[in-house]
Amino acid sequence: MPPIPHPTHLLAFLAASVCGTVLLVSSLTLLVAWWRPSYPGWRGWAAGHTLLVLGMLIGTYRPPELVTLSVLLGNALVIVGAALFVEAFHRFAGQGGAQGLRRVYRGSVPLVIAALFLLTVVSDQIMARTLLVNAFVALTTVSFVGLILSQMRRQPELRAGYRLNLGLLLLVVTLTLPRLFTFRPGVQAAEVFAFTLPNILMFVAVLLLSVGGTFTFWLLHDDRRRVEMRRLHDELNTLAHTDALTSTLNRRGMEQAFTRWAARAQPGAGRLLVLDIDEFKTINDRFGHTAGDDHLVSLSRLLEQVAHPGDLVGRTGGDEFTMLLTGAPTQISQQLEQLTAALSERTGRLGFGVSFGWTRVGPADLLAAALARADAAMYHNKAQGRGSAGD
Repeated sequence: MPPIPHPTHLLAFLAASVCGTVLLVSSLTLLVAWWRPSYPGWRGWAAGHTLLVLGMLIGTYRPPELVTLSVLLGNALVIVGAALFVEAFHRFAGQGGAQGLRRVYRGSVPLVIAALFLLTVVSDQIMARTLLVNAFVALTTVSFVGLILSQMRRQPELRAGYRLNLGLLLLVVTLTLPRLFTFRPGVQAAEVFAFTLPNILMFVAVLLLSVGGTFTFWLLHDDRRRVEMRRLHDELNTLAHTDALTSTLNRRGMEQAFTRWAARAQPGAGRLLVLDIDEFKTINDRFGHTAGDDHLVSLSRLLEQVAHPGDLVGRTGGDEFTMLLTGAPTQISQQLEQLTAALSERTGRLGFGVSFGWTRVGPADLLAAALARADAAMYHNKAQGRGSAGD
């Protein structure tokens, strides 16, 4: 029968296995963060995460001959790593409070480490040392939880990623709690570092924070990148289909919107209007292009006020606008009357004349052919000196 491994050897084997995994994951994380910097806080998170898990590992496995060094180094790394970890999350989230946190941590971290040194080397107060370190970590954890909860409200599209990070943190804290009770008065020092369930759970917590923490933050990082790429795509799509001056549809945008409307329209369902400003070249020559731009913006705003939900407004040429009215016949008639009154050179609201023509459109129409009909009606209107004309 093979000999049963001594518990000390089992703890050493567990410590070595977790240490190897943690060092590998931390090294790869640091290399990626430094070689491929991304969002603010990315490098700080990698450094803080590495120091935190290494500090937990060193503080958990303490060979008898290196107890003092393990206590000082392990807890100091936990303190510094936790501070860097939360500060990096603040920077990643774009929270302005990161500057304030930096000032707090720069002042508090050295003081906490100095107090830890005194409690370890001078007086060896294990309870006071445990309370000091865990109080600092608890405050840091509360700050981290508060940050994640606020970001889940501010950025609902990243809620899943933040929820994973929060869940991992709470699980790690839960796994470390049993070990804290081993530092209560009356517990033998040998039990604190023996092959016991609390110590095993502590090593599991270290491994989970190392591997799981890297994975969850990477997912959050990837979620943010995908959200920003989607926003950029939407912005570019808007720019490609929107007139920059008037914020109405440009010709391409009008063509695509008209095609979508025609696919579901009833025969003779709409009216397509073509409008242009009378004597627009003269306005530009006499008052300058800024005045001409103001006229274009004023006309576009009026058309948007006349439009109802489902209607389309676009600038399809220099001073030429296109409008698609899609409502019921009585509603369209009212809109045409409203436009005729509003665009009159003498009694209108704009202070300058605008001519327009319109044509009936339905699902069988192509925009180019419909525009040609409405354009012909508009020029007929100009020749007759009337406000509007249509077929």
